Amino acid sequence: MERKPSRNVLDWMGISDAPDWTVARPLGRLVSLLLALLFAGALVAAFVLIGRTIVGEGGAGSMLGTGALIVALLGAPFLIWSTVLKHETVRYQKEGHITDRITSAVEQLGAEKTVKKDGVETTEPNIEVRIGAVLSLERIAQDSTDYDKGRDHVLVMEILCAYVRQNAPASEATDTMRKRWEDAKQRWNSPQEQFEEFFCRDNGINPPDASDYITLEHARHEIRNFRPPRADIAQALLVLGRRTAEQRRVEAAWPDPPNKNTKWVFDIPCPKLPDIEDGTARDPAKIRAFQKDLADWKETLFTYSGYRLNLQSSNLQRADLSAKRPDRSDAVFSGALMQGARMEGSSLIDARMEGANLNEAQMELATLWFARMEGANLMDARMEGAGLIDTRMEGVNLSNARVDKTTGWTGVLLHNAAVPSVDFRETTISKEQIKTTFGDGSTKLPDTIPRPAHWPDAELDLFSFHTQYKKWLTNPDT
Repeated sequence: MERKPSRNVLDWMGISDAPDWTVARPLGRLVSLLLALLFAGALVAAFVLIGRTIVGEGGAGSMLGTGALIVALLGAPFLIWSTVLKHETVRYQKEGHITDRITSAVEQLGAEKTVKKDGVETTEPNIEVRIGAVLSLERIAQDSTDYDKGRDHVLVMEILCAYVRQNAPASEATDTMRKRWEDAKQRWNSPQEQFEEFFCRDNGINPPDASDYITLEHARHEIRNFRPPRADIAQALLVLGRRTAEQRRVEAAWPDPPNKNTKWVFDIPCPKLPDIEDGTARDPAKIRAFQKDLADWKETLFTYSGYRLNLQSSNLQRADLSAKRPDRSDAVFSGALMQGARMEGSSLIDARMEGANLNEAQMELATLWFARMEGANLMDARMEGAGLIDTRMEGVNLSNARVDKTTGWTGVLLHNAAVPSVDFRETTISKEQIKTTFGDGSTKLPDTIPRPAHWPDAELDLFSFHTQYKKWLTNPDT
């Protein structure tokens, strides 16, 4: 790991400004013993000097020198104690300063301003101040990671995630006419022939034109007009996505501080199937080894117990979560909790979402080109019209996910993906992609694609499917 440049004179001199005293605990006991011996020796020497003075022995010069030495020895413990007290005082002042900075930033997150329009005064969020607060919190998280072992980093991430959830809840997302139609039809209890009449009346549609409003193409037009996240929410998402590698290590060790062996498991690269050489077929042994490595890697993600970004049930419609830097260091949402998020029309180009939980996320018409979604949970996700060009989706859970003929599958890697209850009949997915997945009797395929031999013929319940899926991962030949 590349060493950071020195930030102060103490560090330059090799003296840490925040030493880890526990590392040298035995040395501390030795220093305490030496100080006690010096103090005892100073007392003995003082009594000896007093006695010699009384009996008139020794010259004035030697007595003066001995006295100065005794004074120094006697004063040394008090000087050391004073230094320790000053160190502790500075530490408490530093902690109080950090607390004040966090408190001030949180207060600014709620900043509002009064706006007068047409003679009526209204209160609205002060976006400029709130953006400043978000950036202040980012600086606190970075300083905490650099100088205090990340003590306040996770606290800041929790504040920012909560801010997004509270100020952009999924309950305030905009529904397309297509979604309103489907939701209303599920709730309809009267005869179905009456449904269209009542729905069209409630939504101001002429019954003959209803079919024009519930198409994906019309939804595409609606989503283009959806309002993107407010500027302060967009800034918070940007800050969450551009956490440094060291900050992610802090999250991996949370609630303990990281050490030299700490790794953020999502930074461990997903295994990749070796490329085909000279047009020859892949070695079956290499394929089996790859599948085992992929299963082990996915299990590592599953057992991760550190901190995860929590953006559950957030309104991220038309949000720009894509990477802007070549190394994708500003779009890292791996392992994030995003269940039930509304992400219609969002941009996730080059984003990292390995192991993210997107259960029931609504991602219609989202752009996921070149995204890293290995091991992600997309169970019950809505992915109609989603662009998946060259997306890495090895080991994903697509159980009951909704896809259609407009969902893009060009260059998508689906090795070890679980696909029960997915209807691929109208999609453009290929035979080569399907044969690397694991489905069952509930998976629907186009007539041109044969069912893979390793798929169970029956429709399995959740537990049985997981059992058979794990067996296949362990031994793909069976």
